[in-house]
Amino acid sequence: MDKNQKSILIARLFVIAAFAITSWALIFRTGVVSTDEAGIVLHLPSHVASWQGVEIYFCPDRKCGGQYFATQLDGATVCPRCGETLGQMNWAERAMLPADTGLVRSYYARPGNTDGIHATIVLSGDDRSSIHRPQVCMTANGYEIMDERTIVIPLASREEPLEVMVMDMDRAYTDESGRTAYHTIYYAYWFVGKGRETASHVQRMAWMAIDRILYGVSHRWAYIALSGNRTVGSDAHLQTIANFASQLHPTLLTPEPPTKVSPP
Repeated sequence: MDKNQKSILIARLFVIAAFAITSWALIFRTGVVSTDEAGIVLHLPSHVASWQGVEIYFCPDRKCGGQYFATQLDGATVCPRCGETLGQMNWAERAMLPADTGLVRSYYARPGNTDGIHATIVLSGDDRSSIHRPQVCMTANGYEIMDERTIVIPLASREEPLEVMVMDMDRAYTDESGRTAYHTIYYAYWFVGKGRETASHVQRMAWMAIDRILYGVSHRWAYIALSGNRTVGSDAHLQTIANFASQLHPTLLTPEPPTKVSPP
């Protein structure tokens, strides 16, 4: 084995050892304190620049499947069809996510523009498993990921840009004539923790491990998702995402600066 091969082997062993130690700490470390601190406000504004938003509500009864804009309910809190209490999670999300998960969603549209944006915030509770890779849910719902990339969005409020993961996805369905057609959408997201943001699931997991190992704390994490229709062969939706996210971003952050926790 030559010197280069030995160096590569040592590097690989170091990475494996680091992951092993991190995994052990995530599972077995005692004295980790779960906090209510989050890096985001669980609220979506009524307006984002020229986009006007309306909240979306769902019936928890799978057989009913009611879905309503707040403007259709006239202040009602129960499903007009079956009388069940409405919420912003659909039946599948209620069944899958821990009970203390926070979730808000709104639909945004601009005057004269038929393609709107669905915006969602998911905030973990005591059970941090609320936050996961969105790819898992989207493929489980029948979507095929056609492309996946990270876009960098300049922000007026700070020097550091915002990184957002964008997935172009298709889902096949049978139209009224019996032919196979495709629902083509984009799904964009990024994660937010206490004083941290990333479009990378791996980076988020690494930060969670660092907080647990070095500081003995587990903050609440959230992810923000934006979705809408896209045109096959066009990247115009990337600019739409950038424009909307850059305007939405300042409204979501908590007003206080990130706090540092001293190692025990």
